[in-house]
Amino acid sequence: MEIREGTDLTQRSGGDILGLLHFYNAPEDGSLPYFHVTDTSGAGRKNYGHDPRPVLIRDIRNKENGFSLQIHSFAAVTVQCARYSTDADEDELCHRHASEAQQILLKNVEGAREIVVFDTTLRKASKDEVLRRPVRKVHIDQTPLGVLHRVKRHLSAHHAEEMLAGRLRIRLINVWRPVVEIVEDHHLVMAESTTVDDQDLIKVRHEYPDREGETYAVQYNGQQRFWYWSQMSWSEALLLQCFDSQQHFEEGHVQQSSRCAHASFNPLAVQTPDCKRRSIETRCIVIG
Repeated sequence: MEIREGTDLTQRSGGDILGLLHFYNAPEDGSLPYFHVTDTSGAGRKNYGHDPRPVLIRDIRNKENGFSLQIHSFAAVTVQCARYSTDADEDELCHRHASEAQQILLKNVEGAREIVVFDTTLRKASKDEVLRRPVRKVHIDQTPLGVLHRVKRHLSAHHAEEMLAGRLRIRLINVWRPVVEIVEDHHLVMAESTTVDDQDLIKVRHEYPDREGETYAVQYNGQQRFWYWSQMSWSEALLLQCFDSQQHFEEGHVQQSSRCAHASFNPLAVQTPDCKRRSIETRCIVIG
């Protein structure tokens, strides 16, 4: 974290700021980390802790064109969609966003020819409610094994075989949008993929009642670079790429690919943040 002496980054509502991010802390008993899912919202219990660290978080605003899924693992785009009503029914919101997310990806992701939505979640910042709050721990939604499970479950075993053989490009990309007018608290933060080493990533087994999955927790590394989009509005969307089979299995060799570690955060100086944020995220399998 490079901060010039005398620079005050604690009080700003935009621009580069300091935020407290929650990184992975290994189980005290030395066991492998797991997350036992107990609710359909994805909530559950885990056997590992978190390591809070103050981190310099840079602002995307006015630099939006400088980021790409292929290199940075995230992209900032504007959308031509009607504003969401904060009074809309939750099912209606999710259905509409899933449909719009498909169009956003087809328009903004080069080579995409088919989009399969497998999850849409409406999140609301809250001091009291636990379910579907913004996720504070830095994580990546899927490991390559987790992707394989998803492809088999939501597409087919044949699609999985074609992906592993390098004949079919599969990407997992999230589309994240605010439901409120402006995001003023619990901002979404993303790490530049090239600054996150494979050694920083810890596989976490997810245990569901009917299946298993796998995600990455992220250990702190001072070389990591994080970004957020200040004053993000409902007409803007963030695309987060969690996996790209073309990069991962390029020329038959497994290698580090563009994958987005992300979380939510508040500026370090804000001791009692507001809970106004409402957002919606659709997770998609992108074919092509």
